[in-house]
Amino acid sequence: MKKLFLTLLFFCSLLVAKAQTEHNATVTKFIGFYKANQADSIFGLFSPEMKAALKIEGTRQMLTQLKGQLGEIVKSGYNGSPANTFNEYRLSFEKPIVEMALIVKDNLIAGIHQKQVKAAVNDPVELESKDNFSINNTIGTLYGTLLLPQHTGKVPVVLMIGGSGPTDRNMNQGQALKSNSFLMLAKALAAQGIATLRYDKRGVGKSSAAHQSPQIALDDFINDAQLLITKLQADDRFSKVIVLGHSEGAIIGLVSSLKTTPTAFISLSGYATNMADILKKQLKTLASPEDYKTTTEIIDSLKGGKIVNRKLPSSLADLFSPATQAYLRSTLKYDASKEMSKMKIPVLVIGGTTDLQVGIEEAKQLAKANPKATLKLVEGMNHVLKAAPVDRTLNLETYNSPEKPIHDALAPLLVDFINRAPATL
Repeated sequence: MKKLFLTLLFFCSLLVAKAQTEHNATVTKFIGFYKANQADSIFGLFSPEMKAALKIEGTRQMLTQLKGQLGEIVKSGYNGSPANTFNEYRLSFEKPIVEMALIVKDNLIAGIHQKQVKAAVNDPVELESKDNFSINNTIGTLYGTLLLPQHTGKVPVVLMIGGSGPTDRNMNQGQALKSNSFLMLAKALAAQGIATLRYDKRGVGKSSAAHQSPQIALDDFINDAQLLITKLQADDRFSKVIVLGHSEGAIIGLVSSLKTTPTAFISLSGYATNMADILKKQLKTLASPEDYKTTTEIIDSLKGGKIVNRKLPSSLADLFSPATQAYLRSTLKYDASKEMSKMKIPVLVIGGTTDLQVGIEEAKQLAKANPKATLKLVEGMNHVLKAAPVDRTLNLETYNSPEKPIHDALAPLLVDFINRAPATL
């Protein structure tokens, strides 16, 4: 999973189709076909919309991906009706990284959602992540946690935008990633009189119902961030609104800031070009020469606007499924450095010297794109904001060390920048 986690930095949620609903017999068939590795039979259970969105080859790749990452289905159960004529069934797997929800309507599977593994009752992280802030996009509700400091009067507020994949408001991904880094950062800022809003992106955690389209695009996340920024700007409890984006969240925050003009912007472990090029750079050291060559061909094709539909080697099939390719293609609309050059508000760019996913050369290049940007490199900080050595094995151990604190140099850098930013509200 360690290699997979790095290379799937940009894996958004699995395909989610537009509808949702019914019969347990369909779910039973799905489980049987899944166990027997019968992707073509699974495809036969899909609604017309699902078939058009995923196609037979995508279904085969999805089955390979699920088997490789999650193993066999060990439990299933009815999980309620999200809408009239739609029923949801939850599937649990051998590897409790995520769960899957089958949405059934008229005896056909109309959607497949990736869901977080349910937290244990009285989980302390859940208790510190109450849904006390929300906003509606065109599909559903985005939920987040607004943490206010023990101060009177107006205070600055930071919107914290998480990275790619099913990363929740605390920078966790079920069993695959348990860092609690955003939770820790929010508490550190609150201790210094700064409020924070961290939220579950559409399709993730409590905001799962806020995404039901056949294909998600980067602009969907950007539009959501704009809504949140605008709501915070209208809230008279706050003296300034600062947008902080981590990893993929940096480009989301960057573009949404250009459209909403908050007080300031912070790029935390953000890339300088585009997501596809970062993925290609990661795979150069992780993939075999043959796989890297195929990766280059796929990315070049995506840059030309075309998805690669041919059968891919099993080592790349999950990473470059049709849905993931379509998402990657949507991200190519934005070059981070070009967008950074347009920024007129104060900007802080932070990189960690032991970040194995987005190296400090990205932070340097991104900051160089805007003469007014401030660059800060944190010695010994990795991608999940923890103190870590450059050794890959030891570095990755921190990704699942939820009690390990964030790097002690990070919060002071942020507090200094936020306090210096001129109040605009």
